[in-house]
Amino acid sequence: MSRSDGYRTFPTSVRREILKRDDFQCQVCGRLGPERGGNIDLEAHHMREDPEYVYRDHADNGTTMCIPCHHLITHRTTADDLLFALDDVAAEVNLLYKDIEILVYLYEHGPATTSEIREATSGSARTSIIERLWTLMSVDRDVDSLDGPLIDKDLDTDEWGYPDDIGRTVRGRVPEGEEELVNRLRDELLRRLLDAGVNRSTLALFFGRSRRATFYIAKRAGAIRVPFDDESHPDALMDEDEFDRVVDGMERLFRGSDRSR
Repeated sequence: MSRSDGYRTFPTSVRREILKRDDFQCQVCGRLGPERGGNIDLEAHHMREDPEYVYRDHADNGTTMCIPCHHLITHRTTADDLLFALDDVAAEVNLLYKDIEILVYLYEHGPATTSEIREATSGSARTSIIERLWTLMSVDRDVDSLDGPLIDKDLDTDEWGYPDDIGRTVRGRVPEGEEELVNRLRDELLRRLLDAGVNRSTLALFFGRSRRATFYIAKRAGAIRVPFDDESHPDALMDEDEFDRVVDGMERLFRGSDRSR
């Protein structure tokens, strides 16, 4: 059987046999399919792709993968070409098909602007693309095996790319202008209050942003990491305990407001 993109799939009965044998679980990242209560679609991947291989469509030549893992691996010459440990990342972060498209595009074409990435991937709203870019840049907050961002943003060109392809990163920089500094402080407060469990709609109202916008704002703050209270950074703006007291005070205020409703 073949798909419209020319990729030959397993016969339906063999695909079902492979997924059942692997207990409806991606063999790369470990996520579960709907059959086991998960929310990720699964596919059967040919371990040996040679069209002349007589057992190509045999179940023993197949393994179960979720769509993001399958798409990323089939866009590399071998699994060893991956620029990061996919299983570690996918186990901690909910990678979307859009994320895989972005990673593949940047891998193949190098640094690109937001508009270029949007045009090259399956059309989404600009806000949606930006949210995924900030998500990919901030995943090292959640994945212990990553020493830095999965992708980065260039301060001078405003392009996104893999860290080795970026000149000056936007990460860890203290804003020079007062307006930008205030905006980044607002973003970081929003991120920390969300992490503390404060109601998202309440925060959206307080900060004057739409509820939808709070998602990418929090991801942006996690990606940029302005060193407000990073005592290991030479340009840290305040003591860590001081910043924690500010966040704790705001958290108590919002929680008190929620209880009074």
